[in-house]
Amino acid sequence: MFALLFLALGVCQAEPLRIGLESHDYLPYYRALPGKPAEGYAIAVLQLFASSQGLALELEALPINRLHRNLQTTDRLTLVFPDNPAWSRQLKGDARMHYSRPVIRVVDGSLVLREHLGRGVDSVRRLGTVRGFTPEAWQERLRDGQVQLVEASDIASLVRMLLRLRIDAIYANPEVLHHYLETSTNLGGDRLLLDPDLPLAQTAFHASSLKHPEVLEAFDRFLVEQSGELAQLRREHGLACGPSDLVEERPACQQPAKAP
Repeated sequence: MFALLFLALGVCQAEPLRIGLESHDYLPYYRALPGKPAEGYAIAVLQLFASSQGLALELEALPINRLHRNLQTTDRLTLVFPDNPAWSRQLKGDARMHYSRPVIRVVDGSLVLREHLGRGVDSVRRLGTVRGFTPEAWQERLRDGQVQLVEASDIASLVRMLLRLRIDAIYANPEVLHHYLETSTNLGGDRLLLDPDLPLAQTAFHASSLKHPEVLEAFDRFLVEQSGELAQLRREHGLACGPSDLVEERPACQQPAKAP
């Protein structure tokens, strides 16, 4: 169907599906670094979509500014991932972007040391985040000077600062931070916990396109029709039952049935 759609639009059937990825390490969602194979849950979703349409998939990891410049000035890229209508507005300018349904729903929140859980919002005077990551949920307190923002180049630096009490909380995605703790430290995944009493925000990762809304329409159908398979992929990538999974339309979390 998808290949026929491309033919109807005058695009060669053999042309691959080229997706530009924001160059970033955001496992377990995705990791896309220049010169290295892309991996993670989102990559598995994109591979499954391309396979279901009988198309070869080409992934290209680029810094965000080059990503949008290439999308607007060349015909090389079909889609960009991840994207969101609220992101990179200056880079997009007046371009009329098209967006898919949410591919991944994400909860970003405030994580603290386990022993500091429940101390309340006034206990956070220094908030850490990865440079370039906007702590939307804290904007009012940051603007009023109640909280100082401390930026670091990566999650590892933030964790060290939190352990040394140089910051009071880390604003990040809890699944990403949990993955880092489990795979790159001996601290254990529960050393830092999402504090539900501190500010958090929900957002979503979409795919976007400038010139191929028909591809996004096919992708949207795929996301609906394969929702069960996508839930299984989240389980395989360790995303089941986390805060972000629980806001999905079809969570991967398989809770035991309640007794009647």
